[in-house]
Amino acid sequence: MQVNSKLTSLYLRIAIGSAYLWEVADRLEILGANGRPHVGWGDWAHFIAYARQVMSFLPAGFVPFLATMATVGEALFGLLILIGLFTRIAAIGSGVLSLGFAFAMAVSFGIESPLGYSVFTLSAASFMLATLPEYEWSIDKWLMRRAVNSRLLKNSLKSFLMAGLILAFISTGRLYAQKSRNQHPGDSKKITEEYLIKKLLNEKGISDREVQMLVVNFPPGSSSPSHRHPCPTFGYVLEGQIESKFEGKSHLYKQGDSFYEKPYGLHSVTRNNDSSNPARLLVIFIAERNKATSIKTKQ
Repeated sequence: MQVNSKLTSLYLRIAIGSAYLWEVADRLEILGANGRPHVGWGDWAHFIAYARQVMSFLPAGFVPFLATMATVGEALFGLLILIGLFTRIAAIGSGVLSLGFAFAMAVSFGIESPLGYSVFTLSAASFMLATLPEYEWSIDKWLMRRAVNSRLLKNSLKSFLMAGLILAFISTGRLYAQKSRNQHPGDSKKITEEYLIKKLLNEKGISDREVQMLVVNFPPGSSSPSHRHPCPTFGYVLEGQIESKFEGKSHLYKQGDSFYEKPYGLHSVTRNNDSSNPARLLVIFIAERNKATSIKTKQ
């Protein structure tokens, strides 16, 4: 029975710690770029877009900071649990953090979302880990055998938590600094894209198709090069106006206008013809999985 307890403790630590670290690696582009096999987000921007959906009930300005704090928590708790350092405290923190994720997902997507992704299970496993009497094959066990002073353990924990908070604030500052650089006047004509959702469809009558929803931001006077979309495309003007020449026909779409474009049609002109105000376009692609949704062309 004692051997089983040891193995259970180790199994829980590996399962919980690796789950957190895998998700952190995904959003930091360590596992590969967005769209590659076995990659969920692929970069920080796609993760933030997902975080905005999960925390849809909060003001949008809070989301980047909270997402950064959550990422620091996942990385810190995952590493501590995996190596077995301050295991009980890290397990309690993990249980609370994952329970917060579960409630946020339930509010934004419905209860089936956290149940389907086993977020409640992760929280329960973390709390269960916190109740175990000891943790074999861990740094905690090694330190206990050498009778490390309990005050040193508490001071070290405070240092870890302080370092985590500092990292969170630094990361948030870098995020906003990067955002400010992207809005520098020198880049004022650069068209940017912000993905809102990306969902693979494998249901009856629909085989291996992916719905991608994104917002395309057109700075004043900006235009995109001639291109084609090899998939059905829907558009809705959120702000401003977009001048478009599609398959030789000219259109001027204003705020509130929507449109559909057939696959492989030529976009010879797509621009914001307002030199003073930006434009924002909501685009929905129904594309083949892991295939490009835009192809540049010389017409």
